[in-house]
Amino acid sequence: MARSSIFIIGAGVAGLACGRVLADAGFDVRLADKGRGPGGRCSTRRSEVGRFDHGAPCFTASDPRFTLQVEAWQAAGVAEEWKGSFRDRNNEPSELTRYVGVPSMNAFVRHDADALGAQFGLQMGRPKPAGAGFDLYTADGQSIGAADFVVIATPAPQAASLLPDPSPLQRHAATTPMIPCWTLMAAFDEGAVIPSHDMRTFADQPIETVIWQGGRPGRDPGARLVAHATSEWATEHLEDDAETVAAALEDALKLEARATFRTAHRWRYARAVLSDGPRYSADLAAGLAVCGDWHAGPNVEDAWLSGHELGQHLAAALA
Repeated sequence: MARSSIFIIGAGVAGLACGRVLADAGFDVRLADKGRGPGGRCSTRRSEVGRFDHGAPCFTASDPRFTLQVEAWQAAGVAEEWKGSFRDRNNEPSELTRYVGVPSMNAFVRHDADALGAQFGLQMGRPKPAGAGFDLYTADGQSIGAADFVVIATPAPQAASLLPDPSPLQRHAATTPMIPCWTLMAAFDEGAVIPSHDMRTFADQPIETVIWQGGRPGRDPGARLVAHATSEWATEHLEDDAETVAAALEDALKLEARATFRTAHRWRYARAVLSDGPRYSADLAAGLAVCGDWHAGPNVEDAWLSGHELGQHLAAALA
């Protein structure tokens, strides 16, 4: 079942990890993403007061395969260990080794996207079966060629809209519950007193995690923070407007200083409610496969392993 050309919809951590394995195995790989630029949940928001890493705050590495990848990113100068002060839900020090992209969180994603020639700003429509493969179109009907095999590496609800209905892959994506998150980005005057820790996770709070931005490797100094709300609070306030949410989350911080800048971002599909199963799904006969953190877990490492393992599976099965 030789399929030499593979199109990957979604150029985030999972899609790029899959694409790298397949490209290294000699396949013709193309990647497209609807976002304006690389990052996904590793995104960075630019503002007049500086940058905010408003998605994943950092990542860890426990699997030896991902550890090697992190070392490669470090060697390329796009990731660095974050030697900060971290507090857990009990306000106890956390000694986990953490990494961040440099100079912004999406740097390692951009590095891999550039290497693979990923295209951004392309919102794809559902692949149309054509012979033994697929014709590919954007959502507005623009033809962008054909492929023998298609990998979908997007959040589950988006994957469900791109997969054939009915099909086992589509049913899995459509029935995977997704949890939202509201994220506050705030800046304070230069003289504002800020906590001594760089990141803290809370228990039983409207806010789950607070990350101060100025002490992160490669970042501009300054009193800027990112605060992620709990999934319960975000679900309750999912349809509130951004300014209402920003004001409520700033009040929940209970800081003495008041923000001189604040905004909020809604992650409607922040993470999945996981069930037991593999880190990816593939239907070789149909020429389709899916991967992503909704298959594997909420962390950067989980997403990377999902794509990497799918890439290995397809490289062997489609050779």
